[in-house]
Amino acid sequence: MIHFPTANRSWIAAPVFLVASFLASATQAGPSAIVEDIEAAGSKLAFMDYVEPGDVVQLAAGERLVLGYFASCTQETIVGGTITVGLQGSEIAGGNVRRVTVPCDTGQVELGEGQTNNSGVVAFRSGSGKAAAKSLPALTIHGLSPLVRSEVAGTLTIERVDQAGAPIETVIRRGANDLATRDITLAAGGLYRARLKAGTESHEIIFDIDAFAEAGDQPKLSRLIRF
Repeated sequence: MIHFPTANRSWIAAPVFLVASFLASATQAGPSAIVEDIEAAGSKLAFMDYVEPGDVVQLAAGERLVLGYFASCTQETIVGGTITVGLQGSEIAGGNVRRVTVPCDTGQVELGEGQTNNSGVVAFRSGSGKAAAKSLPALTIHGLSPLVRSEVAGTLTIERVDQAGAPIETVIRRGANDLATRDITLAAGGLYRARLKAGTESHEIIFDIDAFAEAGDQPKLSRLIRF
């Protein structure tokens, strides 16, 4: 179930033209949004798939797609029509869309599939993880149970960085892993290191949790950690 904030919501009849966003997408590399939910028979898209600027999605009447945009923290619920993915929002023709701004960290737009970058995600061989421990948080999540989107399966270890605490270890699969369904709840205001080990490769990210974050099934984009 998707929960919408009470503020900043509206239904907009298509066509909706986000011209500036769409033109800007020509220079955007990698995904700009993630599929938070989909109800469309025959669609190749699935839960937590990435979409990129310029992708086109066709929905039949009554079919529904929910997209979360990294750069704008916009959650779109689209019913029917032709969807052209942009950088910060979609262009919709022949359908309806509801847009809601949700809490999220726009730093997520910098994290490509399986890529490392200078925002705090580190890929390394075993034994060289000290650099990540000294990093500032790469992102802030706004829910107490992360939603981990990974390009590889492996063992995920989450440990507190700012104070002592027992590490949490769980096996994750390639794709979406909602830690809320595993009853894994972290502490509001805490600073954490998430380490994913897959064979001889390890990936780490330092993240913190918003002081006002809540437990449970918060918006997907608000809780997303990408490896």
